[in-house]
Amino acid sequence: MTHKHNAKRLAKAIYSVSDENNLLESVHGALNAMNDLVKTESEFRAFIQSKRIKSDQKISILNQVMGEKGHPLVSDLLFYLKGNKAPRILLDLTKLFNRYYKEGKNILSVFGTVANEMSDEEKKSLKISLDTILGKETDLYIDVDESLIGGIKLRIENTFLDASVQNQLQVLKGELLQL
Repeated sequence: MTHKHNAKRLAKAIYSVSDENNLLESVHGALNAMNDLVKTESEFRAFIQSKRIKSDQKISILNQVMGEKGHPLVSDLLFYLKGNKAPRILLDLTKLFNRYYKEGKNILSVFGTVANEMSDEEKKSLKISLDTILGKETDLYIDVDESLIGGIKLRIENTFLDASVQNQLQVLKGELLQL
């Protein structure tokens, strides 16, 4: 079985168990915290990949180290993750779990690109507006691209909306050239 199939099977199982036991929030947080550690800390990645440390010892160590950020269900994953492929399986599993989590919670991912850094108040206002317009909870991510001049570009799931000044100038240029 390839690691993608293994990750998919594990993600479905963890999601089902955590949903049935009302643990979605804590498992979601713990899984993302562990995944972030694997991505950023080489020592932690080596710990996860180690075949010399027994799985039950890894689980015990992880439960102690992660503390409140961890969850026993996520720690138990280490029983199934071994060797060089462990970090990749964890990454794939986390992505799949996050997709199931967002679908279950009716959350849309929205990626915005703006010309200048937005204040927290502006981000909050934009999020509230998007939540209202879309009729769903949004998970808003904002990037800054100074080449935009002004306005905003939005990607909502697979839909792209461009309300940037740059795009408006391109449309105007196209209209003028047709005259």
